[in-house]
Amino acid sequence: MYELDNDTIVVVVSDVHVGAMINYHAIFIEFLKQVYRNPKNLQAVIILGDFFDVIMESVRDYCKRLYFPGRSREGHTKSFIYMDEKTRNYDKIFLGLKKLIDKKIRVFFTLGNHEIKIIGNLEKWFFKRKKKLVEELEKFNFKYTNIFNLKNIWQYFILTADEGKWKLGFYDSKKEIINQKKENIYSFDKVQTHIDSYNCLMTHGIQFETWLRKYGGGIPWYLGLKSPDAIKEVGNLLYNKVIKLSIRTIDKVFDRWLFQSRKFVQYFLKISLISPFLIFLMLFNKLLKMVQRKRERIKNETYITQIKKKFIPKLGKMGYNRKFDNIIFGHTHKDIKLKEYLKYNDKSKPWKATIANSGAWQQIDTPSLIEINDKGDLKVVKYLLKEKEIEFEKILL
Repeated sequence: MYELDNDTIVVVVSDVHVGAMINYHAIFIEFLKQVYRNPKNLQAVIILGDFFDVIMESVRDYCKRLYFPGRSREGHTKSFIYMDEKTRNYDKIFLGLKKLIDKKIRVFFTLGNHEIKIIGNLEKWFFKRKKKLVEELEKFNFKYTNIFNLKNIWQYFILTADEGKWKLGFYDSKKEIINQKKENIYSFDKVQTHIDSYNCLMTHGIQFETWLRKYGGGIPWYLGLKSPDAIKEVGNLLYNKVIKLSIRTIDKVFDRWLFQSRKFVQYFLKISLISPFLIFLMLFNKLLKMVQRKRERIKNETYITQIKKKFIPKLGKMGYNRKFDNIIFGHTHKDIKLKEYLKYNDKSKPWKATIANSGAWQQIDTPSLIEINDKGDLKVVKYLLKEKEIEFEKILL
């Protein structure tokens, strides 16, 4: 059973992909139930984008209800049933979030590439694009506007410890980060800081994409957002049942080969059977390992490089001179756990920040989240899926 630590004040999740065909919605619902039962000192849950999957699912599907005549328990002339199990799961997710809000835990969202258009100047257009998504949901009578609305959807979140208080700032652009307003700051009055200073940046992660990846992926994503419902359903099937499963199968075969062949090589070395075939196998394995390292490095370091060389220096030039202790994002569905030296501009001294990925709840073997405690420590919580039960692993970064 998942249980929050007593000192956890913020939980960060990402990439739930409500609407995607292959998902961990049932486990996410159970996670929300566990948090509701024992929230302890939790102050906020921050969902870093791709909560919805509008590319795979029509907006109206999140609002769909099938009504039938009759009198409900509340006395209304109509009561309703859900269209299918999928819609019922959506409802359970939103009800779980609503229960957290009822317990005075703030729930915030940012938006990712599966929810809004990301091509063009996102800094300039983020507010209009989030407003358009909210209006579209309202158009089809979305039931949970008290959970997902303009007041709790932002592009950036910055958690700080200052003057003995924890504060969470939320902003739609870098410009708003620089020109902070009091109404964009939420104070955690119920918990105390145990450190003098702390600064943590959180966002979806598309902000750290290269130009080529942003537009190379952004255009197909945009076409997916604009597609008719029938095409979305076909895309959902092809992407999740064919393309993604094929890629994961190839990755597993690749990993299995490296593991099994290593044992094979070690066996022949023990009996001192040195042959041309064995030498070829060893060289082939070394090549595969190099390719594997290269793949992982490209997946992770692309984002780290963008943070170091573009995002942080640009923020510094705009006038933001405070160091970040932690930077958290999602988007990649990959684990990124490392400490990197960063700097705002050429004149400033390097400083070290922990860069972490909050994981995903779709198309990944181990769903995960990040806990932030009252000392500013990050803990990655991984769901280890066994045959008959779910275990948890907490890793302090």
